[in-house]
Amino acid sequence: MSSPVHGVQEHRQSGGGEKKAEQGEKEAAAKVEKVPFLKLFSFADRWDYVLMAVGSLGACAHGASVPVFFIFFGKLINIIGLAYLFPTTVSGRVAKYSLDFVYLGIVILFSSWTEVACWMHTGERQAAKMRQAYLRSMLDQDIAVFDTEASTGEVINAITSDILVVQDAISEKVHTLLLTPA
Repeated sequence: MSSPVHGVQEHRQSGGGEKKAEQGEKEAAAKVEKVPFLKLFSFADRWDYVLMAVGSLGACAHGASVPVFFIFFGKLINIIGLAYLFPTTVSGRVAKYSLDFVYLGIVILFSSWTEVACWMHTGERQAAKMRQAYLRSMLDQDIAVFDTEASTGEVINAITSDILVVQDAISEKVHTLLLTPA
């Protein structure tokens, strides 16, 4: 066989392989790329780190207050159980543990408020920075990109939906992650 025919046969044989390779690339692009946890905070500045630290302390205090609540509750139940044996001393002890519940409630109120407020605020700030960076990078693109690859709807959709997912992760999920094991 001559070389041009051989070249056509190679092209035909590789043509199917190219289609499979293109499908594999499309499938790989369709898979969601996982981002490391600390990469969530790549747009944070000093103020955001302060907010995250204060919010983390609030989350830890809020998480630690749940076992303390159960300890107080167990002691209160024990005292109420002994009420029929020592009726005169029970009233003072019940009042003491009732005040402990009030103080614990105040601690839970302020720690949970601090936790949510700080993490929500830093999530909003970082999401705004992400939106600005995304918009800047889109505006730095050649105008032909908007004609062929990206429509206005895609840009707006990416700015709103994708960044809202990241903001949700920063604002709501991270403090829950800190609250639960504490």
